[in-house]
Amino acid sequence: MRLSALITAGLLLALLFKGCDYRQASLQPKALFIGMDGVQLQHYEQLGADTNLRKRLFYGKAYAGGICNRDSKQATNSGPGWITLLTGVWANKHSVISNDESLRVDPAFPSLFKRLRDALPNAYLASIVNWPPINTAYLLEDAQGNNVRESGLNDEQVTTRALEILDTTPADFTFVHFDEPDQVGHSDGFGQAYQLALRETDDRLGRLLDKVEERANKNPHEDWLVIVSTDHGRDATGKGHGGQSLSEKTIFIASNKPLNEELTEPSIPEENPGPDNLYSFAAQTSVAPTVLRHLGLALSAQWKLDGTPLLGATGVRKARDIEAAAKLSWNSDAQSAVTIYKNGQVVAHVQAHDQQWVDPQGMRQLDDYVLELGDTPVAVRTEPEKSQTCN
Repeated sequence: MRLSALITAGLLLALLFKGCDYRQASLQPKALFIGMDGVQLQHYEQLGADTNLRKRLFYGKAYAGGICNRDSKQATNSGPGWITLLTGVWANKHSVISNDESLRVDPAFPSLFKRLRDALPNAYLASIVNWPPINTAYLLEDAQGNNVRESGLNDEQVTTRALEILDTTPADFTFVHFDEPDQVGHSDGFGQAYQLALRETDDRLGRLLDKVEERANKNPHEDWLVIVSTDHGRDATGKGHGGQSLSEKTIFIASNKPLNEELTEPSIPEENPGPDNLYSFAAQTSVAPTVLRHLGLALSAQWKLDGTPLLGATGVRKARDIEAAAKLSWNSDAQSAVTIYKNGQVVAHVQAHDQQWVDPQGMRQLDDYVLELGDTPVAVRTEPEKSQTCN
């Protein structure tokens, strides 16, 4: 009896020390991505401290539009922005370079919906959007395996439908798109009407957060990630966007979970920090790898994702190219090696704290590099003949 008691006590102690790992392994991950079209962070913050964004979520500044003077530069428009958020790569890879509804996401760089359907055949996937082209154009073929794909609803209808899905289905991954802030911005610019649209959108965010919390309380085995972001900022008047101004490029990423240093601790890429050091913050490419990691998918170097995940290890940060010097650079003080791939082949192992590597073959054509530190890869595409400057 005494031996049995000692064994039982030992097992209990082991569970106490490793209980977090045990419970985490048994949890079922779920994710909700809430998109708010055309939200200017500065004006959202002007609503005050009582918003759901500020009271209930962790959030930080981020950037859209790629990087000026690099191949990743893209228009700060909705088509490129939403597809970048949903794929984890810039438009020079996913191919949705404008709002032209004839464009389709490049199958080599699929959206979250396709990656999740391939990896999790029984997952319940839903996309409910106000702005139809997300579903009816850019992701028409890519997300055809979704359980739900509804388009052209107004924001209140989007909310109602999302609440139903969260309440009555497995809801493994749900994407929700609100459009009223963008619509009001285009019609009225900044002002009272725009602030009201932001307030109403924040109220809808609150209702969705309430539902997630209600569901999590009823189902403690579910581990919920909520991500909130926007596709682009706005110009100085609030009516337009599409360019590379600081206000158009400034967005935000928010979550119900504390996120890692890529969101919380800016890291400056010294040779090209961007306007007001904007490139030291997270990029909108970080959303997709964050969702994939939370839902249990190991990030693969073969996917060539441009974004640094915001949950778990960051890998190297601010991976970038300097084509004229045939150099890859990054920010890291890790005491381990980075594996560098070029077009799918390993070409080097470099100490992470060296923070650079020069390609002896040069950078004179389109090449895809991946820098992998631990289990976290991040990609850089070089395409010198298509480098784009910003005026």
